[in-house]
Amino acid sequence: MDQTELMIAIAGGLFAAFLLGWLAGWLALRAGDSGADREVPPPPTGLADMEARIATAEDAATRAEDDLRVAQIEIEELRNYIERKLAQTPGQS
Repeated sequence: MDQTELMIAIAGGLFAAFLLGWLAGWLALRAGDSGADREVPPPPTGLADMEARIATAEDAATRAEDDLRVAQIEIEELRNYIERKLAQTPGQS
C-alpha cells in the first residue's frame, strides 16, 4: 500500500465516521421530537421561587466580581514584578 492508497483509506474511514456520527445525531433528534406534540405545562411562577433565584444569581454575580477584582490585583502585581526584573541590568540579581 503506497501513500496515496493510505490517504484514500484514511479519508474514507474519517468520512464513514462522520456519516455515522451525523446519522446517530439525527436519529437522537428524531427520537426527542416524538413527544413534541404533547402540551408542556407552564413553569411554576411563584414569587418566592423567583425571588430566591434572583438572590442566588445576585450572590453569584457578587462573588464573580470579587474574584475578578482579586485576579486583576494579582495581574498588576505580576506585571510590576516582571517589569522590575526586566529593568534590572544583566549583572544584577
